[in-house]
Amino acid sequence: MAAPKDRSGKKRLGAVSFLNTKPLIYGIEKNLFPHNFEIIKAIPSSLAVELNAGKLDVALIPTIAYARNSPTLRIVPECGIIAHGEVNSIRLYFNKDLKSIRTVALDISSMTSVVLTKIILAERYEIKPEFIAAQPDVNKMLASADAALVIGDAALFKTKSAGAMYLDLAEEWRDMTGLPFVFAVWAGREKAISLDDTQAIISSKNLGMDNIDDVCRAATAEYDANFSLVKSYLTENIQFDLGEEEIAGMKQYFELAYYHGALEYLPLLNFYPLESPAEESSSHV
Repeated sequence: MAAPKDRSGKKRLGAVSFLNTKPLIYGIEKNLFPHNFEIIKAIPSSLAVELNAGKLDVALIPTIAYARNSPTLRIVPECGIIAHGEVNSIRLYFNKDLKSIRTVALDISSMTSVVLTKIILAERYEIKPEFIAAQPDVNKMLASADAALVIGDAALFKTKSAGAMYLDLAEEWRDMTGLPFVFAVWAGREKAISLDDTQAIISSKNLGMDNIDDVCRAATAEYDANFSLVKSYLTENIQFDLGEEEIAGMKQYFELAYYHGALEYLPLLNFYPLESPAEESSSHV
């Protein structure tokens, strides 16, 4: 079922309301080229629900949400929210020795990072604590649990008073697997967007990276943050190009998620095409 368009006839594109999304939506949000999208912003877990309910045409959803619905979804190629090492915005804070952790408070806006936390703690630290949902206030979380998972802007800007003990989960993943970690991808139903729509999403990302200083200046004003912190985060901690190594990282994550019971099956990675069937067939003549 295709998602309903808004009254202007535009397709509904769900974007995460985090700093790390801004380069991806830059070209579309600034209307730097013709496109057919209206942007709807929400937290990652909400976007996955809205996409599954048919209220969005395409959305930037957690990779685990794609995996759980992969038979009906396609991924937009070449785009994602990715870390090749330390990410600074996916942190597990703790107030006692890791081996003695019994309870972990989880940021309710997260999905992929929740499963990643369970994998890291089981694989690297051989513990399987109890997990409880919580609002992303690290100090309140640590007052009621031994550890706290905080993601996104809350982890980046609001955890200075949480103390020095934390794991950067993207860095832990890289150390464990040698692969990048893909936190989110653009996904939608097979017929929900056109070839032009797919190309528009890719072009928006490319324009965002070509104009990264403009993106960072706007974000610095919005968050009342330090420009160098914002730029280093968007150019060093986060990457946006989904290539072969990143896809290998996704596959490894899905295999471990399946092994640890977070997935009922191993998903296939199905992508929207980058050319029409006629162009594809003629290129093989």
